Amino acid sequence: MSIRNKKKDHLKDHSGVELVVPAVAPTTDDPLRFWTGHPTKNTLIDLHEFADGASTTGNSTGGGYSGRPELIAELAPAIQAQLALKARETCASLKVSLRIFWRVCDELEAIAAPDGRTLDRLTSMRDLTHLHETTLNRANINRKYFCSLLIIFNNTRTLMKLRPLVWTIPKGAGPSRQLIPDSHAKVLKIAIKRDWEQVRKTWARHDAIRRGEEPDTLTEFEKQDPTVVHAYADENELLRKNWLHFKRIQESTRTLNPIADQLYDGNSKSFHNYRGLYTSTMRALAFPTMQDAQIAFHAALIRSGWNPSTLTTGLDATLPDSIFQHPKDSKQRVLVVNSKEGEETGNPEDSEEINMQGSKSRAGGRMQFCMGLKKDPDTPPNIVAAFLARSKGLREKLHQDVKEAAAEYQRLKVLDAPRDAIERQFMQLQNLQQGTRNVWLYVDYRGNINWLNGRCWKTLGSRDPTSARRNSTYLEILTKRLNSQREKRKEEPIALVTPSDFRDIYARWVYVMTGGNILAVMLALGHSSLKPTDGYVTNNIFNAENDEAARKFMTHLFAELGQGRLDLTILAQLVRHGSLTIEMLSRLTEYRALPRSVVKVGCADIRNPPPHVDPAHIEGKRCGTHRCLRDCHHARFLPESLDGITMRMEELMVMSHHLPLDLWILGEFEKELEAGEYLLAELYDQDAVAQARTHWHQKIGSGQHVVPGVGLIHEQPNEQEAA
Repeated sequence: MSIRNKKKDHLKDHSGVELVVPAVAPTTDDPLRFWTGHPTKNTLIDLHEFADGASTTGNSTGGGYSGRPELIAELAPAIQAQLALKARETCASLKVSLRIFWRVCDELEAIAAPDGRTLDRLTSMRDLTHLHETTLNRANINRKYFCSLLIIFNNTRTLMKLRPLVWTIPKGAGPSRQLIPDSHAKVLKIAIKRDWEQVRKTWARHDAIRRGEEPDTLTEFEKQDPTVVHAYADENELLRKNWLHFKRIQESTRTLNPIADQLYDGNSKSFHNYRGLYTSTMRALAFPTMQDAQIAFHAALIRSGWNPSTLTTGLDATLPDSIFQHPKDSKQRVLVVNSKEGEETGNPEDSEEINMQGSKSRAGGRMQFCMGLKKDPDTPPNIVAAFLARSKGLREKLHQDVKEAAAEYQRLKVLDAPRDAIERQFMQLQNLQQGTRNVWLYVDYRGNINWLNGRCWKTLGSRDPTSARRNSTYLEILTKRLNSQREKRKEEPIALVTPSDFRDIYARWVYVMTGGNILAVMLALGHSSLKPTDGYVTNNIFNAENDEAARKFMTHLFAELGQGRLDLTILAQLVRHGSLTIEMLSRLTEYRALPRSVVKVGCADIRNPPPHVDPAHIEGKRCGTHRCLRDCHHARFLPESLDGITMRMEELMVMSHHLPLDLWILGEFEKELEAGEYLLAELYDQDAVAQARTHWHQKIGSGQHVVPGVGLIHEQPNEQEAA
């Protein structure tokens, strides 16, 4: 079956998957108070603070500002149109830029001229002058905030039939991304993969406990240690006790995730802890933990090449085709999440692949794809599918909460409840709907259903008593753990990275593995054309490579000058391949002291050539045959020998056409020719070999070089050239 005949509509076949219908935001007649209309992150925009002003003791940062009701009334329609489909983060950014402009206006109007006059209070877009532009630029306003203001101002002036402003946009800071070295990125990737494998083993162990079976997740090496086996059995017994207690509370309360008071069952927390019962252990047996979600997310992110926002909010867990079979597979099967049909019953082929797709908000909702083998549990599609299966119960509970919140929201609207109550209920409903779409659900330490939102990664408690922060990111904890191990081995520490760096690391890996193929990078990153990929590679790969090469060159250059020498050969080795060993230095000194033959080959004993090379050699004299290619064990073939070897090869080619056959055989020129061909093929760059051979072929053919035993050769033009 071809792709064009592929069935696109899977909703009828998988009607058991419950889709989330976005709730309709409440309406308002206040022109300074409206909802944005975003399908998943509908945000309430309240512009009254710009009409009434804000005090210095308020929640706004950067100081207070006076109110300008006439000005904000003019800007409100353009603001509402600009934020019609924007998410919460964009709305917050625009409000920050408006606060900056309000403060700039207050500052400008407070300045008195030498004659005592002051600038009139700004109440309309008609009164904007170049002084406002100058003051904004002097305030070092961020380029993003400046552009947001300029768009709103020009849209408002267009509605008022005024000319648009032609203000000079401040230059933004160029993209600066310092990636960790490839070797460090590989260590980090392996460590994340091992953490994910440990999560999978923990889940398998917990599943065995819940089924009433004895877990078997120890390695063969661990089973050889009686102490480890005994401790493993004790932990299993403790886990079994916690699960039986949790299951009993679930059945008695008919609750999927009982709260702490229900789990204590009328006793105190200390009483349960004394008996070995812990609420965190009980919940971890049934649901993913915050740490599980962090590890799974980073394991999928580092191998997908996606942005963190695409993997958190762009991947919709409620869609039945978020993870599906490869479209070119002949079986044409869809791997459905949250459904029994998604479970594999047979043995999949090794080459069978699955795809994962998600929408990228930065690219206007364009779909991003990620592919992986089904047999590999570490590919992003398999990680997402495994986490969706693990969090299935939590998502079902959220669907119930959504129905209850939606019913309460409709009830408040029918009863014409106060506006604040309706808006709070709508925000709660919208938040629950976001949770049902999110893949990375988990139960937090309070026992609530939560999910990774991509806004804050400092959610894991740090066990380091010397750390001033209470919470740390997963990457901070992992990097500190790796660096403590590397410190013992006296290795260079790994610099801290963020989730957004993973996309650049992935792009660099694709670029290197494909030999610098920018088209492969474009496909891996999901770009629509080569133009953004070219800028991406230039900013994140080329610039970093050039800076690193320049830094390395200058470091080694001044180090060599500090030793009182400047050897270009040594400097090239240090920059290209690393430090020199004692053996390399001694070999360099030895080869430089060797005499050179006519073919520019070094000779270890020029006064004692082998008999088969120079049968008529006189003892004590230098070798004069210069037939180093004739299996001479004194010959040392150096990088600069390329020119001489190619010269000899072209001479032998001419000699094979002009010398008598018996003389060619007696002189063993055929062996010399074969040895030269082998050396050129194995030791030297083929492009350089071809260029050098062409050079000597032309010199011999034009009579500029004399072939020993043959003399001058003048190539005759062929018949076509003569005609």
